[in-house]
Formats: sequence, structure tokens, C-alpha cells
Amino acid sequence: MHFSKDFRAIARKALAGNYWIAVLVCLVARVLGGITATGTSFGSGVRYTAELDSALQGLLATPAGRQLGFLLLGFFVSTGAFLLVQLLIGGALHIGLCRYNLGVTDGKKENFSTLFTGFDIFGKALGLRCFVMLFQFLWSLLLVVPGIIAALRYSMATYIMAEHPEIGIREAVDRSKRMMHGNKWRLFKLYLSFVGWFLLSALTCGVGFVFLAPYIRASEAAFYLEVSGQNYRISQYK
Repeated sequence: MHFSKDFRAIARKALAGNYWIAVLVCLVARVLGGITATGTSFGSGVRYTAELDSALQGLLATPAGRQLGFLLLGFFVSTGAFLLVQLLIGGALHIGLCRYNLGVTDGKKENFSTLFTGFDIFGKALGLRCFVMLFQFLWSLLLVVPGIIAALRYSMATYIMAEHPEIGIREAVDRSKRMMHGNKWRLFKLYLSFVGWFLLSALTCGVGFVFLAPYIRASEAAFYLEVSGQNYRISQYK
């Protein structure tokens, strides 16, 4: 059985000679929705009061205010359209990202184009993304901890579908649940072992996360290979 430090060591060795292309792959995946955010915030720090309503109406009554209003409307519409595109193609890109990291962990020289191989099962990838997001959201309504546990429970489903594109969405999820039985705490500790790097990345206003992402994803891929009973694929790193 490997520990967090072992998965990180495997990732470092696997990324040797592949690091910069892996940075680009993870960056593009993040921008296009292949890597989802770790948290969601709800609510607003602004209270919509009668005074605010009057102020907005006064602002919109001026030519400059109307122009600003059109600009803001365009911004929100374009942002909404981009988020919709992320939702639609993010699942396929996540499949491709998993395939890329599995290939790198196998010691292969993966091409950037591997990121886009998930479009061969676009429908399934989208369905899996929506299924997992829905159930993570429902569990997170209870409390933060159930939401985290659900995320860990379903975390291997995309890797499973990436390797077995012939299976259905429910089968991938069920396999992930069985695979993560008794392993959720191990994966959580693996993520937790990056906390120092997260803090350092935060000091760079988030820029550091661009360079940290390949390290985390390769470690995650190594974890998947172990819990899926494919230790032989990472035995070369002993």
C-alpha cells in the first residue's frame, strides 16, 4: 500500500520531462471547464434595498448610466454563455485530462491532443459530469462534510470511464463507490498533503496553482491506479 508521499514521489518522477506540457494541459482544462472548482459560494454581500433601487433607477436615467447598463448586460450574458459552454464540454475534457495523466503516469510521452480525446464519448461524459455535480450538490445541502465525502466517493468515476468508455454512467459511479470504500480518507489525506503548496500558491495571487495542478493530477492518477488494482503500472517507480 502506498502513502501520500509515495503518490507524490511517483507524480514527480512521471512528470520529469513532461512537466511543461502538463502545465499547458491542466491550464486549458481549467479554463474550458475540465477541472471544476472545489467550492461554491452562494449569496451576496449587497442588500437590495429601496434606496439602492432608487439609486440604480437614477443612474440608468442618464446616458452614461444606460451605456454602463448595456455593458454590464453584455458582460453577464457573455459570462453566462461561457459557463454554459464549460458545462457542456467540461465532462469530455475531464475524460481527456484523466487519460492524459494516466498516460504520463504510465511513463508515456502524451501529446497535448490527448486532452480532447474525451469527445469520443461526449454524451456519456456530459451525463457523468451532471450526475456527479447533482449528487455532490444534494449531499452538500446537508452539511459541508457530507458534500466532501460524496466528492471523494465519486472521484474515481471519470478515471473509470476514461479507461472503460463502453460502460454506462451509473456503472462508472457504482464502480467508483466500491473502489473508494475504505479509501476515501486516504485520498483526502493525499489532497491534504498539498496544503503547504496551496498556501504558497495563494501568496502568488493564484498564479502558483497553474504550476501546482499537474503535480496534484498526476498524484491522483497514481492513486487511482493503486485502488483500481493496477499497481503494476506504477511499479516502475520503486
